[in-house]
Amino acid sequence: MRNRLLLSIIILVSLVIGVCSLRRGHEWGDDFAWYILQAKSILNGTINEFMEQSAFTNYQSTTYLGPLAYPWGYPLILTPAYAVKGINPLALKLPGLFFYTGFLICLYFLMKNRLTQTENLLLVSLFAFNPLLLQFLDQILSDIPFLFFSTLSLLLITQETKRGILQYILIGVSIFFTTFLRSTGILLLGSFLIIEFFKLLSNRKNQTVVKEIIQNSFVVCFVFVLFWTLNILLFPSGGESYLSQYAGLSLETIKGSVAAYFSVFSRFFGEANGWRYLYYFVLIFFLIGVWEQRKKETIFLLFFVLWMIVHITYPYWQGPRYIFPLLPIFIYFTFQGMKSAINKLPEQYYPTGQKVFYGFWVLLAGVFLFTSSASAYVNLKNDRAINGPFDSYSTEIYNYIKEKTPPNSVVVFFKPRVMVMMTEHPAIMSTECDRMLKGDYIVLSRKVGENQQITPEKIDACNLPLNQVLKNSRFIVYEIQK
Repeated sequence: MRNRLLLSIIILVSLVIGVCSLRRGHEWGDDFAWYILQAKSILNGTINEFMEQSAFTNYQSTTYLGPLAYPWGYPLILTPAYAVKGINPLALKLPGLFFYTGFLICLYFLMKNRLTQTENLLLVSLFAFNPLLLQFLDQILSDIPFLFFSTLSLLLITQETKRGILQYILIGVSIFFTTFLRSTGILLLGSFLIIEFFKLLSNRKNQTVVKEIIQNSFVVCFVFVLFWTLNILLFPSGGESYLSQYAGLSLETIKGSVAAYFSVFSRFFGEANGWRYLYYFVLIFFLIGVWEQRKKETIFLLFFVLWMIVHITYPYWQGPRYIFPLLPIFIYFTFQGMKSAINKLPEQYYPTGQKVFYGFWVLLAGVFLFTSSASAYVNLKNDRAINGPFDSYSTEIYNYIKEKTPPNSVVVFFKPRVMVMMTEHPAIMSTECDRMLKGDYIVLSRKVGENQQITPEKIDACNLPLNQVLKNSRFIVYEIQK
């Protein structure tokens, strides 16, 4: 009872900090805009029109901006919030808070029989107060719901209680929803089936066990395929363009990804370079924990390895958010590695080792709590303000496009999906002079460099027939005279 109370307090504090960390706008980037537009198309029954708009924006831009449609799970999650509040960043961020709370609960039960109660509460606290994860709640992206469902799937797969058919149905459903959010969720199904296959091999002489393994695996696969079939029937696929992005894969890209993903786990502890040395320290214990638990926690290791292989070979770097599902596994093995090292100490040093272990993690959780609380306080003090696609400078541009330009005029902008969301005008991105002529209006940011647009300082070199129609501190709008 006492531990459940402590868990509730930890989660409540995390929830309060999370709510106070939300800002009224959003960072620049336009993945979030496509999620919102997909939610809008579900609500309005305009999915086909959305796919046509997406195809235009992707195929007419200088580079692919992303898939034609993201998996429809997260847009479906956003749909109720969009139905109530429309394009309201604060409202659209609230589902992330709900799923993060669910993740913390799943994490507690996942570790319940693997760690002592004190260790478990400490581990949950590290995630409940973690600045990286709490600040990420300010993003309208699928990563936090995916973290919830991936952790729930691992919880269901590894439950040691006697399993009935309902358990395997739930595994199939949970893995489906994980994949419904991001296609890499299929790695959980692959991990489950590989584990079951080796169980089958080790019990091949016991026909009763073999039959049970085959039957249970079939149930999981059948449920997954059933739901995936419904997904295919209800929603169009847009993920084929993911495969086209692998055209940029090279050995140099893989080498860079290996180095980047090796280092990115340090972001769990903090962004400053000093935290990297702490990461190198705990990495030793992570490796010890992996070795000590390699036979007992095969599903964790297999999922970890498959996940890293897929993301290391993906040509585009996406930052720390792509390792979120691995962080619970990483910290768990680190705990186990430290405990293993302490258990090998001479008996007279064991109590000291225990105190150092608890003191280290309590101190780290305290630092996380202080950092996250201070960040939330500053956010409230600044009235949740953020410069980005929802600030006054950007809004002035959207209003001009909506009110002063023909409805079907094409806008060239460095974040075209945001422009589509905010103005309902077709939009493309171009870093080429000739491609600019595909548009009717050009909106140039005065703060963005050459990798995403032709800068205002260099636009004259394109010799385009331009007429400046609007200028503010952040943007310049040109009409292309045709």
